[in-house]
Amino acid sequence: MGIDPPYRSSNHHLELANRLMIPPRGAQGRLGCLAISISTGFFTCTTETIEFIKERFIFVRETAYNAYRRSSYVLARSFISIPALIVLSLSFCLITFWAIGLSGGFSGFLFYFLAACGTFWAGVK
Repeated sequence: MGIDPPYRSSNHHLELANRLMIPPRGAQGRLGCLAISISTGFFTCTTETIEFIKERFIFVRETAYNAYRRSSYVLARSFISIPALIVLSLSFCLITFWAIGLSGGFSGFLFYFLAACGTFWAGVK
């Protein structure tokens, strides 16, 4: 029952070989696309570096006079950047998730979205 009958044509084996060869190439292409997409996310967030340089003098002056603690500044910057990161990550994920050919339904999309949010957040910090 589990043995192939001998009368099958050789095209069947060729078909099977093609099916086995395509997934690794497809997976490699998807991983390459994800790597490029993630690096693009980091480069997109480099605008925050320029903004931090502009705020650095104010930050140093106000922490020198004990106007607020450094942790308060970091938390405030983190909370302020969350809505922009969510919009950026959501638009990125909506464009790339199905274009790359990823699957997994809503849970797969949610995981991809959270990974993109983390990537963009790391790029901003």
